[in-house]
Amino acid sequence: MSEFGIIEKYFAPLANNVLDDDAAVLDIPGGQQLVVTSDTSNRGDHFVDELSPADAARKCLRSNLSDLAAMGADPFTYQLNLALPKEIDEEWLAGFASGLEADQKEFGILLSGGDTTAMSAGALSVSITALGLVPPGEAVPRGGARAGDLVVVTGPLGDACLDRLRIPYPRTAIAPHIRAYAKAAVDISDGLPADLGHICEVSGLAAQIELAKIPFSETVQDALSSGKTTPQDILTWGEDYELALAVAPGDFDSFKAEVGQQGVEPIAIGVFTEGTPEVQVLDENGVALPFNKTGWQHF
Repeated sequence: MSEFGIIEKYFAPLANNVLDDDAAVLDIPGGQQLVVTSDTSNRGDHFVDELSPADAARKCLRSNLSDLAAMGADPFTYQLNLALPKEIDEEWLAGFASGLEADQKEFGILLSGGDTTAMSAGALSVSITALGLVPPGEAVPRGGARAGDLVVVTGPLGDACLDRLRIPYPRTAIAPHIRAYAKAAVDISDGLPADLGHICEVSGLAAQIELAKIPFSETVQDALSSGKTTPQDILTWGEDYELALAVAPGDFDSFKAEVGQQGVEPIAIGVFTEGTPEVQVLDENGVALPFNKTGWQHF
């Protein structure tokens, strides 16, 4: 099948069949700013072969949507670049497109273009650029935390470490509340110490986390209790795609109540403090856990 045959059959319908020109022309709603993020996922590194094509599509798209959520942005549109094996598997393509279609409906986003090319040796790579919308000046930065702000996470961490087939759920539904209450935010894609460390670095602060307050699922708790894994492994694996936020102590109860109506249960796990930018995770005795790495490293 040719490149344009692939586009016409599998991806033009996801864009309401408007992929007829060399580039998309988009009308940005009045009184909005664009937030733009890009992410590349390679089969075997970022999504495993055992994932169904539909779930692979969801994971690739949702990693970008999580970045939009961290900025407090509402999903708008996305561009898709596919580098496919020369021996095209149309069954895989059909499943992949179905996963995108399902998530477009779930998260209110539309495909607006991209590119398709071939790779040798069976490699497969998915690059997505997602665009979101925020009211002017309301995008949430990484550098807005202040000493005394609470470190808040939007859900349990660590399940991705134990389940490579897990599909994340980005927190786009609470984007308006993130804009209203978060002074700084980041999505937890590379591991809590690494990603929270970005807020610390840009904000010029340290962060102290209490291990006992970090929300873990029953599965993760059992794995930790049995010694099958360690807190260091769980916290540095990444791919949880929850958010880490800086929220003023006086705002936390209101934030919790409002996002609770969306089914999200935020947990305050620590505090930002004055000091050299770093993240410390303290055990029950107040002793900092040793880490030989802070998170996922691409190189």
